[in-house]
Amino acid sequence: MITEIRHIIFSNDELKLVFQSVPLEGFDPARRITRIQVVEGPPPSIRIQSEAGGGRAELEVESYQLARLMVAYCREKKIPLPKDALKTIHAQGDALCFSIMSTLG
Repeated sequence: MITEIRHIIFSNDELKLVFQSVPLEGFDPARRITRIQVVEGPPPSIRIQSEAGGGRAELEVESYQLARLMVAYCREKKIPLPKDALKTIHAQGDALCFSIMSTLG
């Protein structure tokens, strides 16, 4: 049996693009993101600070939401992800690592 493991690293700048391009309940993508803080877990989460019209807001995004957003973002960017693969997320400094493990053959 062969096991394939891939790691997709989402830098802090790339995470901003994720939240501006993939809909997240409770977050308006038109808001200007001023800061993204990766909170180590387990499980990891993210705090987004944003502003619009002079108002500031902070939103906490849990790991189950992050996984959904990352899969949607990968689809949008045409990054192939096997459906039946095990997918995990972990913090890596101020970035997130999206790991995909699948069994081949």
